[in-house]
Amino acid sequence: MDSSYVWASFMLALVKPKIFVNGQPVPDARWGQTHVPVGPGQYHVRVVTPWLFDMGPAEIQVPVGPGPGSKVYYRSPAAVFFQGAIGWEPQKTPGVIFLWLPFAVLGVFFLLTLLLILLG
Repeated sequence: MDSSYVWASFMLALVKPKIFVNGQPVPDARWGQTHVPVGPGQYHVRVVTPWLFDMGPAEIQVPVGPGPGSKVYYRSPAAVFFQGAIGWEPQKTPGVIFLWLPFAVLGVFFLLTLLLILLG
């Protein structure tokens, strides 16, 4: 399991993701690589990010065959009201537009102010 968050949500470094396999919590779950030892079979994996409450839930069915296991990627959302993203390849951050929106608004205000100064 590889779990991550967007750099601007650096406060999430204070918590660890919660990983559940078939409803059972995985001990020592952390951001980055978390090895979950299981045998061959079908597993239900659920991941959430604890903050004020469990945010960014995401679930996936993971088939594990004999030999090397399966790799799953989880990405925490940029805002608390979004679902997390989970899949077989690295995931994009859900809700990232809400992360950049305040910077865009500030940029527009800055440009308008600059334009008023130059024309005034």
